[in-house]
Amino acid sequence: MRGGRLKGPIGSPERPASALTFRLVLAVFGAAVCLIGAVLAVLWAHSASLTVVLGAGFLAACLNVYWVSRRRRYER
Repeated sequence: MRGGRLKGPIGSPERPASALTFRLVLAVFGAAVCLIGAVLAVLWAHSASLTVVLGAGFLAACLNVYWVSRRRRYER
């Protein structure tokens, strides 16, 4: 492994493709599922505890989306 900045196009042997884009898609999907679940818990199930758990999951998923997007930006 050589040191310094990698040269070459992404996906080439000098600079392999990253899985961070796929992780970002999964993170956004997870946030959407938690948000929809929290809304349904409020409107349909009338469950305060389930709403709190899914709301906390939504906030954690949003933090994950932010973290992965920052990693993607740093990688470029």
